[in-house]
Amino acid sequence: MRYAVDTAALREDVTSITEVLARVRTIAIADELQPIAAALPGSRSAAGLRQVSAVWAARLAATRWELQELGQCLTVAADTYDAVEQAARQSVRPASGGSR
Repeated sequence: MRYAVDTAALREDVTSITEVLARVRTIAIADELQPIAAALPGSRSAAGLRQVSAVWAARLAATRWELQELGQCLTVAADTYDAVEQAARQSVRPASGGSR
């Protein structure tokens, strides 16, 4: 059985993940909800918005971590496939220096 892995595609996927991660890092739910909470100081709504913000902050943190892990795993996979391919190529090349 033979199969080929397109490591360039894996690396392109890592680039895409990095771009998504950068966008996710810019999401600031607490900042977006702050004006609403400020408009209703001391209300249950303001307290509820803090809870909503905390839940979203935790979810976004988990998403950032998962994206980082996925990117790292794809990088390791691409590096490993490339290393195996290189080792295989070197093992079938004739030794340099000629024969005696």
